Amino acid sequence: SFVYARDRFLRAGGAMLPSAGTIHLAPLSDAALWNETLGKARFWQQGAFYGVDLNPYFASAFDEYFSAPVVGCFSPNSLMADSAQHEVDFHTVSMDELRTFTVPVAWTVRYTGVMHGVAGWFDLAFVPPALHDGAQPAASYMSTGPQAPATHWQQVRLLLRQPLAVNAGQVVRGVVHMRANDQRSYDVEARLICLDAHESAACPDAAALQALMASGAQTAARVREATWLLQEQVYNYAYAGEPIEPPRPEAANLYLPVDRLLAESASVVPVDPTMPTDFVVTQSDPNAMQH
Repeated sequence: SFVYARDRFLRAGGAMLPSAGTIHLAPLSDAALWNETLGKARFWQQGAFYGVDLNPYFASAFDEYFSAPVVGCFSPNSLMADSAQHEVDFHTVSMDELRTFTVPVAWTVRYTGVMHGVAGWFDLAFVPPALHDGAQPAASYMSTGPQAPATHWQQVRLLLRQPLAVNAGQVVRGVVHMRANDQRSYDVEARLICLDAHESAACPDAAALQALMASGAQTAARVREATWLLQEQVYNYAYAGEPIEPPRPEAANLYLPVDRLLAESASVVPVDPTMPTDFVVTQSDPNAMQH
């Protein structure tokens, strides 16, 4: 409706606010949410629920729960890599470009752990047009991401039917395809594969990547396919913000490579036990003391 109104009513030089948007997608580790979702589906694995065998409905229930986006805030510490981004310029984007589009992803994983799904959020830019005297007013920006103050849009988590084990340094490649449906929403389809860095480098384009995904059983175990229906969203409000002391990644079952873990302590300046506790030694100049 926003772009439709632009095409009908915006005059030349008029303002579009917001003027641009960015969709962010990132790999997510969230065992608690994945286990909770599976627990809901397991209700249908009862053989004698008031005398009724519910097991024939389990597969359908499983598909329904894992195709439902989970809306709610989550910890930024559950993200396993930087986000892939899809830019939209509201001044120029066409209706056809919004009806269907594809976001290529190539996530270099920072931690060894389990990828349970894909996290999503968006940013907006409010760039006013230039004034008559040529001056450009300041732009404003808003993010709905997990690192930003919470908004009523929150974020979304798209769970994989089967989690994917990944090692730090590996690359999760693939595509996320979005297609508008008749519910004023989107069907989202993803096809992802976990690759070692050298394998990823050997797939410079989408065609090479698709050929690798289809190459046989050796790669099939590392491929994940999923479909999510955005209009079927559910809500989860379990996240209550970060503790005062930031949690370590291992609290979320994410594990740094050993060399990086050891380097954390190697870069810390030793503290002299005879030094008064109200003095702090800076890492940039160990000989300088600040009171």
